Amino acid sequence: DGVEDNTMLMHLHEPGLLHNLQCRYNDDLIYTYTAYILIAINPYKDVSAGMYGADVIKNYKGKSIGVLPPHVFAISDRAYRLMRAEKHSQAVLISGESGAGKTETSKLVMKYLAAIAGTGLENGLEDKIIQSNPILEAFGNAKTLR
Repeated sequence: DGVEDNTMLMHLHEPGLLHNLQCRYNDDLIYTYTAYILIAINPYKDVSAGMYGADVIKNYKGKSIGVLPPHVFAISDRAYRLMRAEKHSQAVLISGESGAGKTETSKLVMKYLAAIAGTGLENGLEDKIIQSNPILEAFGNAKTLR
Protein backbone atom coordinates (compact mmCIF):
# COMPACT_ATOMS: atom_id res chain seq x y z
CA ASP A 1 0.00 0.00 0.00
CA GLY A 2 2.93 2.37 0.40
CA VAL A 3 5.55 3.12 3.02
CA GLU A 4 6.07 6.29 5.08
CA ASP A 5 9.74 6.55 4.13
CA ASN A 6 10.95 5.88 0.60
CA THR A 7 14.25 4.56 1.98
CA MET A 8 12.25 1.53 3.16
CA LEU A 9 11.43 0.56 -0.44
CA MET A 10 13.00 -2.62 -1.75
CA HIS A 11 14.20 -0.77 -4.85
CA LEU A 12 14.79 2.96 -4.51
CA HIS A 13 14.41 4.02 -8.12
CA GLU A 14 12.07 6.43 -9.88
CA PRO A 15 9.27 3.96 -10.71
CA GLY A 16 9.24 2.58 -7.17
CA LEU A 17 9.27 6.02 -5.63
CA LEU A 18 6.47 7.29 -7.87
CA HIS A 19 4.38 4.19 -7.17
CA ASN A 20 4.81 4.67 -3.43
CA LEU A 21 3.80 8.34 -3.68
CA GLN A 22 0.76 7.42 -5.79
CA CYS A 23 -0.37 4.78 -3.28
CA ARG A 24 -0.08 7.23 -0.41
CA TYR A 25 -1.77 10.02 -2.38
CA ASN A 26 -4.69 7.72 -3.18
CA ASP A 27 -5.16 7.26 0.59
CA ASP A 28 -4.99 11.06 1.18
CA LEU A 29 -1.55 10.66 2.77
CA ILE A 30 0.09 13.73 1.31
CA TYR A 31 3.39 13.51 3.21
CA THR A 32 6.17 10.97 2.59
CA TYR A 33 9.76 10.96 3.83
CA THR A 34 12.92 10.16 1.99
CA ALA A 35 15.19 10.05 5.05
CA TYR A 36 15.11 13.66 6.38
CA ILE A 37 13.47 15.04 3.25
CA LEU A 38 9.71 15.50 3.30
CA ILE A 39 7.82 15.15 0.04
CA ALA A 40 4.44 16.87 0.14
CA ILE A 41 1.95 16.43 -2.66
CA ASN A 42 -0.76 19.06 -3.00
CA PRO A 43 -4.04 17.13 -2.84
CA TYR A 44 -6.00 20.02 -4.45
CA LYS A 45 -8.75 19.31 -1.92
CA ASP A 46 -9.17 19.81 1.80
CA VAL A 47 -7.57 16.95 3.70
CA SER A 48 -6.56 19.15 6.63
CA ALA A 49 -9.32 18.11 9.05
CA GLY A 50 -7.41 17.47 12.25
CA MET A 51 -4.00 17.58 10.56
CA TYR A 52 -2.71 20.96 11.77
CA GLY A 53 -4.31 21.72 15.13
CA ALA A 54 -2.75 22.38 18.53
CA ASP A 55 -3.06 18.71 19.46
CA VAL A 56 -1.01 17.68 16.40
CA ILE A 57 1.63 20.30 17.21
CA LYS A 58 1.82 18.90 20.73
CA ASN A 59 2.19 15.34 19.39
CA TYR A 60 5.12 16.24 17.11
CA LYS A 61 6.97 18.43 19.61
CA GLY A 62 10.27 16.81 20.56
CA LYS A 63 9.72 13.65 18.51
CA SER A 64 12.35 12.26 16.18
CA ILE A 65 11.50 11.90 12.52
CA GLY A 66 9.95 8.51 11.88
CA VAL A 67 8.35 8.12 15.31
CA LEU A 68 5.08 9.57 13.99
CA PRO A 69 3.74 9.61 10.42
CA PRO A 70 5.40 12.02 7.97
CA HIS A 71 4.33 15.61 8.55
CA VAL A 72 5.54 19.15 7.97
CA PHE A 73 5.54 19.62 11.76
CA ALA A 74 8.13 16.84 12.14
CA ILE A 75 10.52 18.65 9.79
CA SER A 76 9.80 21.95 11.56
CA ASP A 77 10.49 20.36 14.94
CA ARG A 78 13.77 18.86 13.76
CA ALA A 79 14.99 22.23 12.49
CA TYR A 80 13.98 23.92 15.73
CA ARG A 81 15.61 21.29 17.96
CA LEU A 82 18.84 21.34 15.91
CA MET A 83 18.95 25.13 16.13
CA ARG A 84 18.57 24.98 19.91
CA ALA A 85 21.04 22.11 20.40
CA GLU A 86 23.76 23.21 18.00
CA LYS A 87 23.22 26.96 18.40
CA HIS A 88 23.40 27.38 14.62
CA SER A 89 20.84 28.76 12.21
CA GLN A 90 18.71 26.20 10.41
CA ALA A 91 16.80 26.39 7.15
CA VAL A 92 13.76 24.60 5.85
CA LEU A 93 13.83 24.50 2.05
CA ILE A 94 10.37 24.48 0.52
CA SER A 95 10.38 24.03 -3.21
CA GLY A 96 7.89 23.23 -5.92
CA GLU A 97 6.11 24.42 -9.01
CA SER A 98 3.61 27.24 -9.10
CA GLY A 99 0.51 26.21 -7.19
CA ALA A 100 2.26 23.34 -5.41
CA GLY A 101 1.48 24.74 -1.96
CA LYS A 102 4.78 26.36 -1.01
CA THR A 103 3.15 29.36 0.66
CA GLU A 104 0.72 27.20 2.63
CA THR A 105 3.55 24.91 3.74
CA SER A 106 5.60 27.94 4.81
CA LYS A 107 2.68 29.15 6.89
CA LEU A 108 2.46 25.74 8.56
CA VAL A 109 6.18 25.81 9.40
CA MET A 110 5.73 29.29 10.91
CA LYS A 111 2.63 28.16 12.80
CA TYR A 112 4.54 25.28 14.34
CA LEU A 113 7.58 27.38 15.24
CA ALA A 114 5.42 30.12 16.74
CA ALA A 115 3.51 27.57 18.81
CA ILE A 116 6.54 25.82 20.26
CA ALA A 117 8.70 28.93 20.60
CA GLY A 118 5.91 30.54 22.60
CA THR A 119 6.11 27.88 25.30
CA GLY A 120 8.50 29.00 27.98
CA LEU A 121 10.69 31.36 25.99
CA GLU A 122 10.80 34.98 27.08
CA ASN A 123 12.91 36.41 24.25
CA GLY A 124 10.07 37.35 21.89
CA LEU A 125 10.81 34.63 19.32
CA GLU A 126 7.11 33.93 18.87
CA ASP A 127 6.47 37.59 18.02
CA LYS A 128 9.38 37.66 15.56
CA ILE A 129 8.04 34.58 13.77
CA ILE A 130 4.53 36.00 13.56
CA GLN A 131 5.84 39.39 12.38
CA SER A 132 7.70 37.69 9.50
CA ASN A 133 4.37 36.65 7.96
CA PRO A 134 3.94 39.87 5.89
CA ILE A 135 7.34 39.26 4.30
CA LEU A 136 6.33 35.71 3.46
CA GLU A 137 3.05 36.96 2.04
CA ALA A 138 4.91 39.42 -0.20
CA PHE A 139 6.84 36.52 -1.73
CA GLY A 140 3.72 34.38 -1.94
CA ASN A 141 1.51 36.92 -3.69
CA ALA A 142 2.44 35.80 -7.18
CA LYS A 143 -0.67 34.71 -9.01
CA THR A 144 -0.99 31.03 -9.80
CA LEU A 145 -2.69 30.35 -13.12
CA ARG A 146 -4.15 26.96 -13.90
